[in-house]
Amino acid sequence: KLYGDRGIRNASSVLVDTRDMSVKAWVGSADYWNKDIHGQVNGVLAKRSPGSTLKPFVYALALDQGVLHPQTMVRDLPASFGPFAPENFDGRFFGPLSAEAALIRSRNIPAVWVTSQLKQPSLYQFLQSAGIRAMKSESFYGLALSLGGGEVTMEELAGLYAMLANGGVLRPLRTEQSSKRDEGVRLLSAEASFVTLEMLRRNQRPDEDAGIVPVRTRWPVAWKTGTSWGFRDAWTAGVIGPYVLVVWIGDFAGQGNPAFMGVDAAAPLFFRIADAVNLAKADDGVVASAPPTGVSKVAVCVESGDLPNAHCPHTVDTWYIPGKSPIRVSQLHRTVAIDGLTGRPVCPPYPAGTRFEIFEFWSSDMLKLFRQAGMP
Repeated sequence: KLYGDRGIRNASSVLVDTRDMSVKAWVGSADYWNKDIHGQVNGVLAKRSPGSTLKPFVYALALDQGVLHPQTMVRDLPASFGPFAPENFDGRFFGPLSAEAALIRSRNIPAVWVTSQLKQPSLYQFLQSAGIRAMKSESFYGLALSLGGGEVTMEELAGLYAMLANGGVLRPLRTEQSSKRDEGVRLLSAEASFVTLEMLRRNQRPDEDAGIVPVRTRWPVAWKTGTSWGFRDAWTAGVIGPYVLVVWIGDFAGQGNPAFMGVDAAAPLFFRIADAVNLAKADDGVVASAPPTGVSKVAVCVESGDLPNAHCPHTVDTWYIPGKSPIRVSQLHRTVAIDGLTGRPVCPPYPAGTRFEIFEFWSSDMLKLFRQAGMP
């Protein structure tokens, strides 16, 4: 019913209760067309490229290291990082956009730039600390690690997203009731974890109509898709209320298929399961997402992402972490004196009829991108 004749046969999923880290559902092998494999392939433990599902942790680390806040402007434009010249999935460039928008829209170039700004830990060091097994050297992956250049299992990915739900504390999954609960180890601050989830919660469901969330969704959903190179793996991972859900769609033989795209293939199944859990766990109630005491809100200039100066025409509130987040006064908007007769800028002493207009002063590389996009 869900996939028709699109050639999608295999799927795996895992559902984890973040309150005690118990695995509630583990579908390692599912073949929607025949049962020849009979569970011999455990998709939950298979190493696969995670696509863009690791990007939330790039931004979480950047929040902790003071690289950005959700409304920090990042550049989505052609760029190279040494010999590595990443491209966006759609081959397009959006110019300046907020870090939150770059994460939600899964823009590759901003993600690589943010990864390049990370110091201690780097993304590689963070994944090592999180127990991602069988990783090669950091130089082997380079900055491509943020775009799915490495491999993780669905079990490992579920543990990472559960860490966000648990305020940055990584705890092992429990597959047996008798297994002891582990207090875990902190890898991210509670503040960075909260802000990252808040950004992901602004990602609209693929079935939303005009931004209206269906009534059946009682829990906030923070989710991210991923598509691996060669269309071999389609992912959707996220936090739904007190649960973490990870869905993989692909082919157990590793064959690529253009239908294996995270938002088109994995996301519909992810939300069907999320809605089913919502209905089945009606007594669980709505999970409150109160911000940690170390998080505050501040108004910033929409166009620059910095504190508004006297000329900024539009502001928006954003989360920030005092003492970490980069907060400076915007220099984007400036007043220019215009001669009323010639229409050209003038210096003081101003002639009669001089008017003052506010202009945005962008760098030359951004101006070139605006011209290419036909933007004045």
